[in-house]
Amino acid sequence: MSKRRIKLAPIVMIAPYLMAMFFCGIIPLISSILEVRNPSWVNLDGGYSTIFKILGDFRVIPALWHTFFLIAIFVPLMIVFILAISLLLDATPMRGNTFMRLVLLLPGIVAGGIAVMIWKTLLGPDIEWTTGNIRWLIGGISFTSGVGSWIVIQYGSLRSISHEVLEAARVDGCNRLQLALRIKLPMIGRYIGYMTILLIVGAIQIYTEPTLLMSTGLTTDWSLSQVAYSYAFRTGDFPGATALALDMLIPNIILAIIFIRRTDFLKRGDRH
Repeated sequence: MSKRRIKLAPIVMIAPYLMAMFFCGIIPLISSILEVRNPSWVNLDGGYSTIFKILGDFRVIPALWHTFFLIAIFVPLMIVFILAISLLLDATPMRGNTFMRLVLLLPGIVAGGIAVMIWKTLLGPDIEWTTGNIRWLIGGISFTSGVGSWIVIQYGSLRSISHEVLEAARVDGCNRLQLALRIKLPMIGRYIGYMTILLIVGAIQIYTEPTLLMSTGLTTDWSLSQVAYSYAFRTGDFPGATALALDMLIPNIILAIIFIRRTDFLKRGDRH
C-alpha cells in the first residue's frame, strides 16, 4: 500500500465528523454571531451588548440555579458511580462481564424523552410535585440515562492500560485499591477530564427532561435552553435567543481550553 493511501485513510475516516462539525457547528456559530447584532426586545438598539443584557431577564437566574444544582450534585455523583463500576468490572474477571456491560448500557440507549415517560409511570400520579423535588427527578433521569454509556467508555479506557504496568505495580506490592487509585485512575485522567466536561456541558444545555415535564406546571423556562427557546419561538426574538445561546457557549469554551491545557488529551497515546 502506497504512503499516499495511508495518509488519505485518516482523512477519509474523519471526513463525516468534519462535515458535521462544519455544517452543525461552525456555520451556526458564525450565523449566531451575526444575528445577535440585530435589535432585540432586550436591546432595542442592537449590538453585542445584548449578550450581557439578556442575563438581566428574571428567568435566567432561577435557570442558572437549576443548572448549578445539577452540576454540584449529579455530575459528581455520576463521575464517582461511573468510575467505581468501571473499576469493579475491570478488576473482577468473571464470565458475566460482557453481559453486565450490556445491562449497564441499556439505560443509555433509551432516549431522554422515553426515560421521562418511564420515570413518571414508575413514580405514579400520586406524587405532589414541587419546585424542590422536581429538580431531583430531572437529575435522576439524567443520571440513569447517562451513566451506562460512560461506564462502557471508561471500562474501555481501563482495558487499554498496559498489562506490564499493572503487573509491575502488583510486584511492587499494590493491592487492588492502591492499583485503582494510584495507577489506573491517573493513567486514564484525560478521559475522566473529557467525561467531566461533557457532563457539565450536558447539565448546562439540558432541555428534553424539563420540557417533557411541563405538564407539572413547574418546569416552564426551567433551564437556560428553555429560556432561549422561549425567546426564539414564543416571542420571535431570535437575537435574544442567540445572545443567551452564546452565553451558554462561553463556559463550554473555557472548560474545553482548560481541559486541553491541563491534560495530554490531544497527544498521541503510547501503543501497548
